[in-house]
Amino acid sequence: MGLKLKDRRFSYSQPEGLNGIYLCRYAGTFFGLWTINGYFMVVDNFFLDTGNPNSSYKKFSQFISKLDHSAKWSVLNTHLHEDHCGKNHLVQKKLHAEVYARDKVEDFSFVSRLMDHVWGRPRMFTHNIFDRTVYDTDKGRRIEVIPTPGHSDDHVAFRIMPDNIIYSGDAIPLPVKKRYITTGENYIAEIESLKKLLVFAENGSRFVSAHHGIVGDPVKLISDRIDGMTSVVRRVRDVRDSGINNVDEIGNRVFGKPDIIYRKLGDSIRCRQDWTVQSILDGIK
Repeated sequence: MGLKLKDRRFSYSQPEGLNGIYLCRYAGTFFGLWTINGYFMVVDNFFLDTGNPNSSYKKFSQFISKLDHSAKWSVLNTHLHEDHCGKNHLVQKKLHAEVYARDKVEDFSFVSRLMDHVWGRPRMFTHNIFDRTVYDTDKGRRIEVIPTPGHSDDHVAFRIMPDNIIYSGDAIPLPVKKRYITTGENYIAEIESLKKLLVFAENGSRFVSAHHGIVGDPVKLISDRIDGMTSVVRRVRDVRDSGINNVDEIGNRVFGKPDIIYRKLGDSIRCRQDWTVQSILDGIK
């Protein structure tokens, strides 16, 4: 394992079972010590997210060159974190795409110098608030906007019909018992959004996640996280009810001491254990 400042990988495919929909893959790395894969989708003339800024400009541009430039293009963002809207500017520039999200972002000054190496800092783009709950593609598909707050207040998922495929963005966490949350994340709301998505999974929707990729068993994946995160909430409540009020001490009792990266660099990477505990405490008052 060698030192790696920025992960430039970008690839795309049309996997069997996605009915001609593009699945694009990118990644972020913490100096080569760990790597997180990312995925977004291109459905007819719609991008569902655009990945991170650090992915290869050359390869991304080559992908765009394959697309129909005469089409009316749009970008629908699940949310406006840097690893989901990182190439909005490029798509807008090359395809004259309209960009839509549930909220507005004024700039990306919240991306620290450290996170500039992990995902990158997006160039600004013009964007609008969603103006409908269903978007129609130029090939007859419908893309339904499903509010899934939690990871961020403005987070949404998208259901592609009639394929019945849900692109869930960051609504399904990577860990089963989520320990570290980012700025503005709402732990309790995230569990409720998972419960909403579970209903779709139980009724046969297929899932593509921004960090799990194509999900083989969405019912199990989502159920495990509902159970795991609910057990964390229960444990936080029990420790609080035992008379311990210090957020750090509650966190240490529930999870153990934070890993050294999060102890030393939590603010820079916008991910901390005490934020998790505080979010839960705020939600169970």
